[in-house]
Amino acid sequence: MEIWSALSRAKRGFRDDLRLHVVAIASLVVAFLCLGTALLSVENLTRIASRWSQTQHMTVYLRDQAKEADVAQLRLVLESLGEISKVEHISAVRARELFAEQTNMSSADLAQLPTDAFPASLELDLADGVPSARIEKIAARVQRFAGVEEVETYRSFFGQLRSLIDAGRSGALLLSLLVVVCVLAVIGNTIRLAVANRRREIEVLKLCGATDSFVRGPFVLEGVIQAVTASTLAMLLLFVAYAALHGHVESTLTALTGVRTVFLNPLTVLGTIAAAAFVGAIGSALSLRRYLQV
Repeated sequence: MEIWSALSRAKRGFRDDLRLHVVAIASLVVAFLCLGTALLSVENLTRIASRWSQTQHMTVYLRDQAKEADVAQLRLVLESLGEISKVEHISAVRARELFAEQTNMSSADLAQLPTDAFPASLELDLADGVPSARIEKIAARVQRFAGVEEVETYRSFFGQLRSLIDAGRSGALLLSLLVVVCVLAVIGNTIRLAVANRRREIEVLKLCGATDSFVRGPFVLEGVIQAVTASTLAMLLLFVAYAALHGHVESTLTALTGVRTVFLNPLTVLGTIAAAAFVGAIGSALSLRRYLQV
Protein backbone atom coordinates (compact mmCIF):
# COMPACT_ATOMS: atom_id res chain seq x y z
CA MET A 1 0.00 0.00 0.00
CA GLU A 2 2.87 2.36 0.81
CA ILE A 3 4.36 1.92 -2.69
CA TRP A 4 1.08 3.02 -4.30
CA SER A 5 0.97 6.05 -2.04
CA ALA A 6 4.56 6.91 -3.01
CA LEU A 7 3.70 6.51 -6.72
CA SER A 8 0.69 8.76 -6.34
CA ARG A 9 2.72 11.47 -4.62
CA ALA A 10 5.53 11.09 -7.17
CA LYS A 11 2.99 11.58 -9.96
CA ARG A 12 1.72 14.72 -8.28
CA GLY A 13 5.30 15.92 -7.83
CA PHE A 14 5.96 15.46 -11.54
CA ARG A 15 2.87 17.45 -12.37
CA ASP A 16 3.76 20.28 -10.00
CA ASP A 17 7.40 20.50 -11.19
CA LEU A 18 6.78 19.45 -14.78
CA ARG A 19 9.15 21.94 -16.41
CA LEU A 20 11.97 21.01 -14.04
CA HIS A 21 11.61 17.31 -14.79
CA VAL A 22 11.27 17.82 -18.56
CA VAL A 23 14.54 19.76 -18.67
CA ALA A 24 16.28 17.05 -16.64
CA ILE A 25 14.94 14.24 -18.86
CA ALA A 26 15.95 16.09 -22.04
CA SER A 27 19.50 16.47 -20.73
CA LEU A 28 19.69 12.78 -19.85
CA VAL A 29 18.29 11.71 -23.23
CA VAL A 30 21.29 13.31 -24.93
CA ALA A 31 23.69 11.47 -22.60
CA PHE A 32 22.01 8.08 -23.12
CA LEU A 33 21.79 8.68 -26.87
CA CYS A 34 25.56 9.17 -27.04
CA LEU A 35 26.08 6.01 -25.01
CA GLY A 36 23.68 4.01 -27.19
CA THR A 37 25.43 5.18 -30.35
CA ALA A 38 28.78 4.06 -28.97
CA LEU A 39 27.36 0.66 -27.96
CA LEU A 40 25.76 0.23 -31.40
CA SER A 41 29.04 1.00 -33.16
CA VAL A 42 30.99 -1.44 -31.00
CA GLU A 43 28.32 -4.11 -31.50
CA ASN A 44 28.57 -3.97 -35.30
CA LEU A 45 32.35 -3.66 -35.35
CA THR A 46 32.56 -6.77 -33.17
CA ARG A 47 30.31 -8.69 -35.59
CA ILE A 48 32.46 -7.61 -38.53
CA ALA A 49 35.65 -8.66 -36.75
CA SER A 50 34.13 -12.00 -35.76
CA ARG A 51 32.99 -12.67 -39.32
CA TRP A 52 36.29 -11.68 -40.90
CA SER A 53 38.39 -13.57 -38.37
CA GLN A 54 36.65 -16.77 -39.49
CA THR A 55 37.49 -16.06 -43.13
CA GLN A 56 40.78 -17.56 -44.31
CA HIS A 57 41.60 -15.55 -47.38
CA MET A 58 44.61 -14.35 -49.33
CA THR A 59 44.95 -12.09 -52.36
CA VAL A 60 47.82 -12.33 -54.84
CA TYR A 61 48.07 -9.13 -56.89
CA LEU A 62 49.60 -9.65 -60.34
CA ARG A 63 51.88 -7.30 -62.26
CA ASP A 64 50.41 -5.53 -65.27
CA GLN A 65 52.96 -7.19 -67.54
CA ALA A 66 52.54 -10.66 -66.04
CA LYS A 67 52.64 -13.39 -68.71
CA GLU A 68 49.80 -15.87 -69.01
CA ALA A 69 52.26 -18.77 -68.72
CA ASP A 70 53.57 -17.42 -65.41
CA VAL A 71 50.04 -16.96 -64.08
CA ALA A 72 49.06 -20.47 -65.18
CA GLN A 73 52.15 -21.95 -63.48
CA LEU A 74 51.38 -20.05 -60.29
CA ARG A 75 47.79 -21.28 -60.28
CA LEU A 76 48.98 -24.86 -60.77
CA VAL A 77 51.32 -24.57 -57.78
CA LEU A 78 48.66 -22.98 -55.58
CA GLU A 79 46.02 -25.56 -56.45
CA SER A 80 48.43 -28.33 -55.49
CA LEU A 81 48.75 -27.01 -51.93
CA GLY A 82 46.48 -28.72 -49.42
CA GLU A 83 46.07 -25.51 -47.42
CA ILE A 84 44.34 -23.79 -50.37
CA SER A 85 40.78 -24.87 -51.15
CA LYS A 86 40.01 -22.51 -54.04
CA VAL A 87 41.90 -20.34 -56.53
CA GLU A 88 40.04 -17.76 -58.61
CA HIS A 89 41.61 -15.50 -61.20
CA ILE A 90 40.14 -11.98 -61.27
CA SER A 91 41.16 -9.96 -64.31
CA ALA A 92 41.48 -6.17 -64.18
CA VAL A 93 38.26 -5.81 -66.19
CA ARG A 94 36.39 -8.16 -63.87
CA ALA A 95 37.73 -6.30 -60.84
CA ARG A 96 36.24 -3.08 -62.21
CA GLU A 97 32.90 -4.80 -62.80
CA LEU A 98 32.80 -6.25 -59.28
CA PHE A 99 33.61 -2.87 -57.76
CA ALA A 100 30.78 -1.26 -59.74
CA GLU A 101 28.32 -3.97 -58.65
CA GLN A 102 29.23 -3.73 -54.97
CA THR A 103 29.08 0.07 -54.79
CA ASN A 104 26.18 0.64 -57.24
CA MET A 105 28.46 2.95 -59.24
CA SER A 106 27.32 4.08 -62.66
CA SER A 107 29.36 3.34 -65.77
CA ALA A 108 30.14 7.04 -66.23
CA ASP A 109 31.54 7.35 -62.71
CA LEU A 110 33.48 4.10 -63.06
CA ALA A 111 35.09 5.29 -66.28
CA GLN A 112 36.61 8.23 -64.45
CA LEU A 113 38.65 5.94 -62.18
CA PRO A 114 42.22 5.12 -63.32
CA THR A 115 42.64 1.70 -64.89
CA ASP A 116 45.58 0.82 -62.65
CA ALA A 117 43.27 1.08 -59.64
CA PHE A 118 42.01 -2.41 -60.49
CA PRO A 119 44.96 -4.81 -60.81
CA ALA A 120 44.42 -8.41 -61.80
CA SER A 121 44.65 -10.85 -58.90
CA LEU A 122 44.34 -14.41 -57.71
CA GLU A 123 41.83 -14.78 -54.88
CA LEU A 124 42.70 -17.71 -52.61
CA ASP A 125 40.36 -19.38 -50.13
CA LEU A 126 42.30 -21.22 -47.44
CA ALA A 127 41.20 -24.37 -45.68
CA ASP A 128 39.90 -24.08 -42.13
CA GLY A 129 42.42 -24.20 -39.33
CA VAL A 130 45.52 -23.15 -41.28
CA PRO A 131 47.97 -21.60 -38.76
CA SER A 132 49.05 -18.00 -39.25
CA ALA A 133 52.70 -19.06 -39.46
CA ARG A 134 51.91 -21.40 -42.36
CA ILE A 135 49.97 -18.65 -44.14
CA GLU A 136 52.95 -16.33 -43.89
CA LYS A 137 55.25 -19.03 -45.31
CA ILE A 138 52.93 -19.58 -48.26
CA ALA A 139 52.76 -15.81 -48.86
CA ALA A 140 56.55 -15.52 -48.81
CA ARG A 141 56.88 -18.39 -51.27
CA VAL A 142 54.26 -16.94 -53.64
CA GLN A 143 55.91 -13.53 -53.51
CA ARG A 144 59.00 -14.98 -55.25
CA PHE A 145 57.07 -16.02 -58.37
CA ALA A 146 57.44 -14.02 -61.56
CA GLY A 147 54.47 -11.81 -62.25
CA VAL A 148 53.51 -11.36 -58.58
CA GLU A 149 53.32 -7.74 -57.47
CA GLU A 150 52.15 -8.19 -53.86
CA VAL A 151 50.61 -10.79 -51.56
CA GLU A 152 48.00 -9.65 -49.04
CA THR A 153 47.22 -11.96 -46.11
CA TYR A 154 45.14 -9.39 -44.17
CA ARG A 155 46.88 -10.38 -40.90
CA SER A 156 47.98 -6.83 -40.11
CA PHE A 157 44.51 -5.53 -40.95
CA PHE A 158 42.90 -7.98 -38.53
CA GLY A 159 45.33 -6.86 -35.84
CA GLN A 160 44.45 -3.21 -36.45
CA LEU A 161 40.75 -4.05 -36.41
CA ARG A 162 41.06 -5.83 -33.07
CA SER A 163 42.94 -2.83 -31.69
CA LEU A 164 40.18 -0.56 -32.96
CA ILE A 165 37.51 -2.69 -31.29
CA ASP A 166 39.44 -2.75 -28.00
CA ALA A 167 39.74 1.03 -28.18
CA GLY A 168 36.02 1.28 -28.93
CA ARG A 169 35.14 -0.88 -25.93
CA SER A 170 37.39 1.20 -23.70
CA GLY A 171 35.78 4.36 -25.05
CA ALA A 172 32.29 2.95 -24.46
CA LEU A 173 33.26 2.03 -20.89
CA LEU A 174 34.62 5.53 -20.27
CA LEU A 175 31.48 7.03 -21.79
CA SER A 176 29.37 4.81 -19.53
CA LEU A 177 31.16 6.20 -16.48
CA LEU A 178 30.63 9.74 -17.73
CA VAL A 179 26.92 9.02 -18.25
CA VAL A 180 26.69 7.65 -14.70
CA VAL A 181 28.24 10.86 -13.38
CA CYS A 182 25.88 12.90 -15.55
CA VAL A 183 22.82 10.98 -14.29
CA LEU A 184 23.90 11.37 -10.68
CA ALA A 185 24.50 15.11 -11.12
CA VAL A 186 21.33 15.90 -13.11
CA ILE A 187 18.98 13.82 -10.99
CA GLY A 188 20.64 14.93 -7.77
CA ASN A 189 20.22 18.60 -8.63
CA THR A 190 16.67 18.06 -9.88
CA ILE A 191 15.61 16.30 -6.70
CA ARG A 192 17.30 18.97 -4.60
CA LEU A 193 15.24 21.66 -6.35
CA ALA A 194 12.09 19.57 -5.98
CA VAL A 195 12.76 19.26 -2.24
CA ALA A 196 13.19 23.02 -1.98
CA ASN A 197 9.89 23.59 -3.81
CA ARG A 198 8.07 21.20 -1.47
CA ARG A 199 9.74 22.14 1.79
CA ARG A 200 6.47 23.30 3.38
CA GLU A 201 4.69 20.08 2.38
CA ILE A 202 7.50 18.04 3.93
CA GLU A 203 7.25 19.98 7.18
CA VAL A 204 3.50 19.34 7.36
CA LEU A 205 4.02 15.61 6.74
CA LYS A 206 6.60 15.43 9.54
CA LEU A 207 4.29 17.26 11.93
CA CYS A 208 1.61 14.69 11.13
CA GLY A 209 4.00 11.87 12.10
CA ALA A 210 5.23 10.76 8.66
CA THR A 211 8.29 8.50 8.73
CA ASP A 212 11.54 9.27 6.92
CA SER A 213 10.94 6.54 4.34
CA PHE A 214 7.42 7.87 3.70
CA VAL A 215 8.82 11.32 2.91
CA ARG A 216 11.77 10.09 0.87
CA GLY A 217 9.89 7.48 -1.17
CA PRO A 218 8.29 9.79 -3.81
CA PHE A 219 11.56 11.63 -4.46
CA VAL A 220 13.45 8.37 -5.04
CA LEU A 221 10.72 7.22 -7.42
CA GLU A 222 10.90 10.53 -9.29
CA GLY A 223 14.62 9.99 -9.84
CA VAL A 224 14.02 6.45 -11.07
CA ILE A 225 11.24 7.58 -13.42
CA GLN A 226 13.45 10.33 -14.82
CA ALA A 227 16.29 7.92 -15.59
CA VAL A 228 14.02 5.21 -17.03
CA THR A 229 12.11 7.70 -19.18
CA ALA A 230 15.30 9.29 -20.50
CA SER A 231 17.02 5.98 -21.29
CA THR A 232 13.88 4.56 -22.95
CA LEU A 233 13.42 7.67 -25.09
CA ALA A 234 17.09 7.56 -26.07
CA MET A 235 16.83 3.91 -27.16
CA LEU A 236 13.67 4.68 -29.15
CA LEU A 237 15.30 7.66 -30.87
CA LEU A 238 18.36 5.57 -31.66
CA PHE A 239 16.18 2.83 -33.14
CA VAL A 240 14.26 5.35 -35.27
CA ALA A 241 17.55 6.82 -36.56
CA TYR A 242 18.89 3.31 -37.24
CA ALA A 243 15.72 2.32 -39.13
CA ALA A 244 15.78 5.54 -41.17
CA LEU A 245 19.43 5.17 -42.21
CA HIS A 246 19.50 1.39 -42.48
CA GLY A 247 18.05 1.21 -45.99
CA HIS A 248 20.47 3.81 -47.36
CA VAL A 249 23.72 2.31 -46.11
CA GLU A 250 22.94 -1.38 -45.68
CA SER A 251 23.70 -2.47 -49.25
CA THR A 252 27.04 -0.65 -49.38
CA LEU A 253 28.17 -1.81 -45.93
CA THR A 254 27.14 -5.40 -46.64
CA ALA A 255 29.04 -5.35 -49.94
CA LEU A 256 32.16 -3.97 -48.28
CA THR A 257 32.11 -6.02 -45.08
CA GLY A 258 30.00 -9.08 -45.88
CA VAL A 259 28.08 -8.53 -42.64
CA ARG A 260 24.61 -7.08 -42.15
CA THR A 261 24.27 -4.33 -39.59
CA VAL A 262 22.07 -5.03 -36.56
CA PHE A 263 20.54 -2.98 -33.80
CA LEU A 264 21.48 -3.41 -30.16
CA ASN A 265 20.70 -6.74 -28.54
CA PRO A 266 17.40 -6.55 -26.59
CA LEU A 267 19.25 -7.63 -23.45
CA THR A 268 21.66 -4.70 -23.92
CA VAL A 269 18.74 -2.29 -24.24
CA LEU A 270 16.99 -3.70 -21.18
CA GLY A 271 20.25 -3.75 -19.25
CA THR A 272 20.86 -0.09 -20.09
CA ILE A 273 17.38 0.89 -18.90
CA ALA A 274 17.71 -1.18 -15.72
CA ALA A 275 21.12 0.32 -14.99
CA ALA A 276 19.66 3.79 -15.56
CA ALA A 277 16.91 3.07 -13.02
CA PHE A 278 19.46 1.90 -10.46
CA VAL A 279 21.70 4.95 -10.96
CA GLY A 280 18.64 7.21 -10.82
CA ALA A 281 17.67 5.75 -7.46
CA ILE A 282 21.21 6.19 -6.17
CA GLY A 283 21.31 9.82 -7.36
CA SER A 284 18.01 10.57 -5.65
CA ALA A 285 19.05 8.88 -2.41
CA LEU A 286 22.37 10.72 -2.28
CA SER A 287 20.67 14.05 -2.93
CA LEU A 288 18.06 13.41 -0.25
CA ARG A 289 20.67 12.36 2.26
CA ARG A 290 22.48 15.64 1.80
CA TYR A 291 19.66 18.12 1.33
CA LEU A 292 16.60 16.62 3.01
CA GLN A 293 16.90 16.86 6.77
CA VAL A 294 14.05 14.77 8.14
